[in-house]
Amino acid sequence: MARESSGMNVRVGVTVAVVAVLLVGPMTAAVSATDAGNPPFEPLAIQQDEIDANEVRMDLALEPNGTAEWTLEFWVRLDDNESAAAFESLRAEIRENPDEHLEGFTRRMNDTVATASNATGREMTADGFDASAERQSFAREYGVVRYTFRWHGFAAVEGETLRAGDAIEGIYLDDGTRLLFEWPAGYELASVTPDPDDRRERAVIWRGDETDFVSGEPQLTVVDGGTGPSVAVLATVAVLAAGLCIAGAWWYHTRTAASSERTTDREPDRDADPATAAVDTPASSATGSPEPELLSNEEQVLRLLRDHGGRMKQQTVVEELGWTDAKTSKVVSGLREDGKLESFRLGRENVLSLPDEDEANPGGDGTA
Repeated sequence: MARESSGMNVRVGVTVAVVAVLLVGPMTAAVSATDAGNPPFEPLAIQQDEIDANEVRMDLALEPNGTAEWTLEFWVRLDDNESAAAFESLRAEIRENPDEHLEGFTRRMNDTVATASNATGREMTADGFDASAERQSFAREYGVVRYTFRWHGFAAVEGETLRAGDAIEGIYLDDGTRLLFEWPAGYELASVTPDPDDRRERAVIWRGDETDFVSGEPQLTVVDGGTGPSVAVLATVAVLAAGLCIAGAWWYHTRTAASSERTTDREPDRDADPATAAVDTPASSATGSPEPELLSNEEQVLRLLRDHGGRMKQQTVVEELGWTDAKTSKVVSGLREDGKLESFRLGRENVLSLPDEDEANPGGDGTA
């Protein structure tokens, strides 16, 4: 898929192709095109050829409420000074004017979501649009343009079951394009159509050069495996907890009132040591490590690195945190730009390390 590139092609082609990939709608569009004697999605194939990207990744992370977090990545090989300069120009443009860069993309994606909502009869909205660009080194140097947004109502929720795929039924995948569906932790795969080209612990992948979707595809069904409490159980626990809090407050108030009657003639100890008194306050319990769910994505990565001696493979971060490659790459990129971590290549692996870790721990901890 190597093509001649120019600054204008990179800047305009990427945006056009991002929009073209999703402006497919449900299979009804493909059926009408076929009935008219034209191959389905032919315009999409033409627009896709305008992009200078060598690989397109579409990652969909499903949530229990049916929302899907979308990440679209366009990987462009930076084989010469011209392509590298064009990418750097695009990256600067995205950083300086993110809203302007996202304006057209956001409008078209909202139109796509509205079309899918009408076709499926399910309420859908989109928000959280963002764009970024970074360089990645994997044997070759790549420029990566990344778009993210949240598609609410993407999957149908039926009790403990999630059914996804009807919103993009019959979507066309060009050669070099992959589609990944990831389901929530605790859910189990019940069925998937067609057979995926690759499988992971909580994800399936289709590639455009190996799979063509037809009517009713792709389709994914996952069921809550029961490893976590259901919504109904959580609601019941919340009601019981509220009742206990009310009862506890009433008991405490009654006990305090009775105690004050017995000690009205007792003066407070004005000579008490404030430092000693502070030890007994609830604030002292705050010295422990925070729970993972209270940490930001960046804090989770940094804590994981510290727990591994300051150095570990990026793929290990993916596996231990249960994130997608795209999400991990985005968080790592932000930390690297902020100077909070460093990365380097070791064979085909990307290794992360805390700053100055090479000086403090020359031998590493063996995780790399």
